[in-house]
Amino acid sequence: MKTRPFSIELLDEAEVDFDKSYEFYNEDSPKVADVLFQRINLGLEDIKQNPNFFPIAHKDVRKHVIKKFPFLIYYRIVETVIQVIAIFHTSRNPKIWNERI
Repeated sequence: MKTRPFSIELLDEAEVDFDKSYEFYNEDSPKVADVLFQRINLGLEDIKQNPNFFPIAHKDVRKHVIKKFPFLIYYRIVETVIQVIAIFHTSRNPKIWNERI
């Protein structure tokens, strides 16, 4: 039996998180900003391939650690949709993303 593939949906706040982070890194080094972009896309692909693999952070929200950067992707699974709640620097207050759920 084949399972339906998962799709990814970034909440507006998650897109803003990513945009601000990319801009911050881009000011110092466009090359580093591009690596961040690639790592986040790889993280999203990892989540899409196996969404239940990553640990639960709070209630039904899971987290994925971005390799080589201090960022986490927080998401929840709703049927076959992966809702990305936040793309968050680890030094930020977790209450911010927690208020989104």
